[in-house]
Order: sequence, then C-alpha cells, then structure tokens
Amino acid sequence: MTTRQVGLAAAVVAALAFGGCAGSQTQAEYDVVIRGGTLLDGTGAPGRVGDLAIRGDRVVALGQVNGAGKLTIDATGLMVAPGFVDMHAHSDPWRLRHAGHGPSFAYQGITTELFGEYGSPGPLGGKMQGGLSEDETISKEARDQCRTLGGCLKFMESQGSSANFASYVGSGAVRAYVMGYVDRAPTTEELDQMRGLVRQAMHEGAVGVSSGMSYVPNIYMSTDELAALVREAAAFGGIYATHARTMNGTDPNAVREAIDVGRKAGADVHFHHLNSTAGPKAGEFLAIIDSARSGGMNVTGNSYTYTWGITPLSAYIPAWAQEGGREAMLKRLADPSERRRIAKGFVSEPPYLANVGWHHVRLGVSDKAVNGKLVSELAADRRQPPEEVFMDVVLAAKGEGMVIDWNNEEETLRQVLQKPYVAAGTDGSALALDWQDLPPLIHPRHMGTIPRWLGTYVRDEKMTSWEEAVRRLAALPFEILKIPQRGTLRVGNFADVVIFDAKTIDGRATFEQPNHYAVGMRYVLVNGVPVIKDGKYTAALPGRALRGAGYQGS
Repeated sequence: MTTRQVGLAAAVVAALAFGGCAGSQTQAEYDVVIRGGTLLDGTGAPGRVGDLAIRGDRVVALGQVNGAGKLTIDATGLMVAPGFVDMHAHSDPWRLRHAGHGPSFAYQGITTELFGEYGSPGPLGGKMQGGLSEDETISKEARDQCRTLGGCLKFMESQGSSANFASYVGSGAVRAYVMGYVDRAPTTEELDQMRGLVRQAMHEGAVGVSSGMSYVPNIYMSTDELAALVREAAAFGGIYATHARTMNGTDPNAVREAIDVGRKAGADVHFHHLNSTAGPKAGEFLAIIDSARSGGMNVTGNSYTYTWGITPLSAYIPAWAQEGGREAMLKRLADPSERRRIAKGFVSEPPYLANVGWHHVRLGVSDKAVNGKLVSELAADRRQPPEEVFMDVVLAAKGEGMVIDWNNEEETLRQVLQKPYVAAGTDGSALALDWQDLPPLIHPRHMGTIPRWLGTYVRDEKMTSWEEAVRRLAALPFEILKIPQRGTLRVGNFADVVIFDAKTIDGRATFEQPNHYAVGMRYVLVNGVPVIKDGKYTAALPGRALRGAGYQGS
C-alpha cells in the first residue's frame, strides 16, 4: 500500500469512528447541512471541527459532508452540540395557554423539558382543588384532555410545542386525586387506588414518579407510602424525581429519606434543584449522595444557576394550616387564635421555609404596592411584625402569588454544579416577554439558566471543559431517563441540535432587570426544524412528547 493509500484509509477510519461517513452519498440532498463548526458530540470526547447533515428528523452524516442542504449553516467559529435538556420545568400550563410557544427556553438552547414535581399535567380530578383543572386561562378542551397524563401529552403534541417534552406523574397529584388535602395515612383501599393511578400514568408514557415534599399534600406522605407508589413506576423502568423534604440545607435526613425511597422501591433517584435543597450545606448533602452512589445506587440531580429561588406564596404557611386546601387555609388565616399559632410556626414547624429570614423573602403578588418588596421592607413600612404582614399578604392575595427567596451562596452553588452527576434544571417556565399574563415577578432562571452555566461557569470560570458541560446538559439527562436516540450527535439520532457562540453565550436577565432573553444561540433545531434561526425565534412548533418505557400506546 502506498503512503497516499495509507493516509486515505486512515481518514476513512477516523470519519467512521466519529459517527458516520458521508462520502458514499456525494452530492446527496439534505434538509440541513451545518458546516465547519466545532462538534461537541455529548459524550465528553474532545470537540473537533466538522460538518453535520440532517435529513428529516435525524442526523444522517457527521465529519465531512459533501452534499448540498436545503438549509446550509456556516458554523465556522461556533460550537455545535446536541440540544439541551431542562430536567425540571414548569412550562406545562404556559404552553397550554400559549399554543406551545416558549421563546425564553428556545433562546437557552432547550430542546427537551421535563414536567412534574408535586403535581403533573395529569391526572386531574377526583378530590383535587385548583391547579390546571380549575385554571380558566387554559381552554376547556385542554383541561378536559388533561384529566389523564396521557391525554395531556397527546393534546400538547397535537397543538405543537417549540421543545420536546416528557413528564413524571406527580405523587402529590395522585394523593390529592384520591384523598384531597388531609393529613393522615391512606387506607389500604386508597393506597391501592393511588398505585393504580401511577400504573395508568406509566402506561400512558410517564418516565417515573415525582414529588414536592415541602408542599401539601406531599408533605403529609410517609416514606413507605412514597415507596409504594415509586415501586409501581420502577416496574416499568421509571425513576423517582424529588424535591426533597427540606430546603436551604435545613435537614440532611431528607436526602437520606429520598434515597431510602429509591432503595425500597428499586428505583433510581433524581434530586430536583439540588442547589437549593443542599443550600449552604452542599458539602454535607453531597457527601450523602456520593456515599449512596459508591454503594451502587444511581443517584443524580439537577440544578439551576442562581442563589435565589421561587416558591408558591402559600407554601410558607405551616403545613398543618394548609390541610383541607386553600379555602381552609384562608379561613385559618382570618381566625385570630389560629393566626397566633401560624405566626409561631413559620420557623419551627414544617416546611420551615421562613428560616431563611424575612429579609430574604421577596413578594410576588398582583398588588403593585406590595409586589417586589421584601417582607422585612413591608414590615418596616407598616410597622408590624413580618409574620403578621406575610399572613395579611396571603389573605389579601387569596393565596395566589409567589415569593423569590434566598437559598444558597455562590461558593456552595459551584460545589453542586461541579458534580459530574448533576444536570440542568431551570425549575422555571418557557415564557415570552410580550405576553400580557406574565407572573408579577420574573425570575432570571426562566431566561438564562443554561446560558449562565455555559457563559459564567464554563467560559469565564473554567469550572469544567466545554465537552463535559455539554455532556451534562445534553446526554446525561437522557441516560437518567433511559430515553434512547437523543442527547448525542450520532448518525441515526434525532436531530436536536444547538449552534452557539462560545464567546458571547450568556444569560442577560438579572433579578433587578429580568426581562432579557439569553444571548449567544445562533440556531436551535428540534427534530431537525429550526426554532431559533440566525438568532431569532421562528415560532415553529416541532416538539414531540417523549414517553417512558412503560408506554402502551393509545
């Protein structure tokens, strides 16, 4: 063999190892050809300059692509990566209200999002109060379809979405459906009914069971009750995703409990917003997870990139005072003797959220005179104790609203972000800045969680390599969820692809000025269709419902 022949053979082998060789289809027509970008394939392997071709919804060539594309993108100097995944999203009501749109996530490069915490987009009904089932800003057709998780996934897919989506079944929703909002153990019959709802949701495509253990009615559930529900999901390969029974680093035993649920049920465990769960005690909390992983359990987490979070306004009320639902809570807040007990319990009784201090709790309500103020500021203005002021605000808002509250320090946030088993989770929603029904306060995580991860922590601080960051933002989530053919740039995989400028990628939203989309995304393709093109939102809706292994079809 001549020297020239040896060189040609080596080039062919290298192209095949990278994922595919387009040479056999010279001049083939593709729908999209991306040329000259630095390809980060999602595996953590070193990036290399090359081309990528898409036909339909699949990646069909990588390396050197000789054929023409209906759309050709010059990615010289840019990074090309698999689409990013939001492992903890609350976009479902917003996408139902706004026909599947959500540009704030598209500008972050989010091509797939996961729904479900204490609740989920189905099942709805039974003894539940509020939520999607009573939200008249959502069409009656949508609410009717979302009486089951499967119906909601089908409806959302039929209307279209700018991102793919999957969902857990919320254990809080299941309990509320069967038992309402009572603080007691379920009867055998009630537990069997809840287990049946979980099995049904898994057949309809759920990827596991989720929980929000700071929230009613999840907070009333025991470890064994949770394990009984998660066991039903584990039989279909489902995982347990949890907002653990603590926030702000208050109780490390909550992390142990979640791991125990997974161990008893035979399920992998995934922690939502691990950053705010661990808070300033990240070292202690992460050591518990590391120990479980060393012992053979598959325990992972997600994180956003800010030190303040969001939670519902009424979640700060002690759990006992929320029993029976919103109207029962409001009645207690109007009763002087009950108010005295509530005031004493903000810090000393579950869920202990007020232990961050009222100077770390910013109000988000429709009253413009109150909205945006810290509870401590409003208390000083009114010359009243902060507990009294907060209860008055909840009463005046009829329990509607939210708070933005402190939960971490930058140093301990970085400890969480550095862990190789931590993916991204905005804990936010896909929004558009021109919508008229935006929340009274917008958290910057809706706008910039992933670009801030890449811009601040990877480019500026060099916390990890670009390759490792892309692995955790794109491939790791699908490994956790056990969903194949997504998360990496490989021939045959679905064409969820992002093209971004590493020099400019960043989240521009701040707490003071949150109304800014992220910058740096040039193209975002979902199933081969651009939802961001030349840095602009296209309004295309190519997203699909992604379903778990237990899915049994219609």
